[in-house]
Amino acid sequence: MNRKRAQFYIVCSVALICATSVIAQGTDKPVSTGTQISEAGMMTRSQWLKKIGDAAKDATVAKEVIKQVAAAEKVEFTQRLLKAITRMPLSPEEKLASLTQASMACIGGTPLQNDERYKVIAEVIAVVPVEYLPGLIGSLARRFNPKLNNLTSDQYKVMAETTVKLAIERNKSTDDPAVRNTFAILLFLMATTPADTPDLQARLMALLPDDKNRDLSKNWIEEALKGNFEPMLTAADAVVRVTPPPPEIQRVGVAQMERLLSDIGGLTGSFGSGMSRNVNELGVSRSGVFIPGDIGIQVVPRPRGYQNQGDGSNP
Repeated sequence: MNRKRAQFYIVCSVALICATSVIAQGTDKPVSTGTQISEAGMMTRSQWLKKIGDAAKDATVAKEVIKQVAAAEKVEFTQRLLKAITRMPLSPEEKLASLTQASMACIGGTPLQNDERYKVIAEVIAVVPVEYLPGLIGSLARRFNPKLNNLTSDQYKVMAETTVKLAIERNKSTDDPAVRNTFAILLFLMATTPADTPDLQARLMALLPDDKNRDLSKNWIEEALKGNFEPMLTAADAVVRVTPPPPEIQRVGVAQMERLLSDIGGLTGSFGSGMSRNVNELGVSRSGVFIPGDIGIQVVPRPRGYQNQGDGSNP
């Protein structure tokens, strides 16, 4: 009797083991082995973290690596890349050029889905040291021009509002949030004119948290659009590291200008297949530092801008 009972227990144990094996094979989730699993063709977080140093030194590396970073991790990649550049022993001119090219690579290499590209723009404004924001914003604004990106006025306004909202939320955890929020607004004002995007400044200012912030931002914007960033930087205890081009000057004739707001059709639900724009004509110095590749620039008067932009008069 004991022998039969022992045999019965053996048979039950074997059956249980087989059933467990079948269930494990049929499950949709892989059994964890402690190895990080990435999306097809994408780097794991630990893999791209090892590339940050090389990406900070070489624009072409940054452009290629960002393509292989999962969409949900592109904001963190942008943050770490810009912070790495900030710590590099570079001259102010070289550092601004590096920050600018890295920012363009990250923005252009991020898809529109789930507002990921706009989150990257907000991260750039939140991470770059305030003293470099005048030069950075001026360079990015040329590439945000709605006409260059084939955007309608309404599309540009929606995109600008979405990005500024994200920037305001992100800047809550930064130093000098009021100053950084104003730079976020300036980025979109400097890229266009009231004739092309009516009421844009009022709509963006309305997103600021309170009247005090709106009053500060209004005064800072009036001065910045005349080329005077000192009030903003003084409020942040910062100084201009590199003097940006005057805002009344519009640069044209740049070969293959990067269109960082392309594929804007995502605003209406049609994202298209081209989810990233590569940075064109990246300039790299002999030391491996990014140098802006704008050449053949013609300087012409800028059309009448937002309040005090260009000719110093109200619209």
